[in-house]
Amino acid sequence: MNAFDMDDRVTAAAVAAAGTIVGALIQLRVAWRKEVSERARGAPVTKKSRRGPVLAVFLLLIAAGVGGFALSQYFVQQSDRQSAAMRGELQAQLAQISATAQRLERASLSDHGSTARVDGDRSSKSLSVTTILGPCRARATTGSDPMHSCSEQEALRATLCGSVPSTASVTNIVVYARPEGSSQPWAERRVAPGQDLGHARFVDKSFEKPESDQTKLVCTDLLVWDGEQAVSARIDINYEVAPAGREIAHAAVTPATDAVP
Repeated sequence: MNAFDMDDRVTAAAVAAAGTIVGALIQLRVAWRKEVSERARGAPVTKKSRRGPVLAVFLLLIAAGVGGFALSQYFVQQSDRQSAAMRGELQAQLAQISATAQRLERASLSDHGSTARVDGDRSSKSLSVTTILGPCRARATTGSDPMHSCSEQEALRATLCGSVPSTASVTNIVVYARPEGSSQPWAERRVAPGQDLGHARFVDKSFEKPESDQTKLVCTDLLVWDGEQAVSARIDINYEVAPAGREIAHAAVTPATDAVP
């Protein structure tokens, strides 16, 4: 912004004040020289000659007033322009802040929508597998001896497997065991892998193995060496799978094998 950029009214006032001051100064100089010349000749000072300086001073006062008015208007205009510039900068900053906030809001909504779509795309599923194993009978030591209960080293083993899509991610495996014929709910018969169930237990760790190009088996082993009571067992397999891998899962139980060597 030009420091001397003034409107026409202020410019005219300033020019008039400057012209009045210059004219008053010229008149004062002429009157002063005339008075000095007359005094040098010894001529008396007349009222007319005395009115010259008074008129010049009066003109100077008028010029000073006009100049002061022009100067005050100039400062007012400068202040208004500075205020307008500050308002413009503030409005521009507010607009920029508002645009940034809108972009952030859209980005947040987009991220939330993407997360929701990802969560919605992944499906949580579960699969249950049950089996009955035992009771266990060890081989007689002689031909005349009756069958007797097994030791843990001679336990029967059954592998409980659930077939899930090969892209599935297993989130949890829960195991249950109860005596065969028991009406107790499965939820009350939850056990921990490796826990001694009294002549039976699940192994400590489950395992996975390929079944086909599209599926895999999630398995755990059950050991039973109870010579009197069969054991009913169940595993629940919880897993997540993307849409491309949503296939029908099925269960598989390996039949009871011979006693563990």
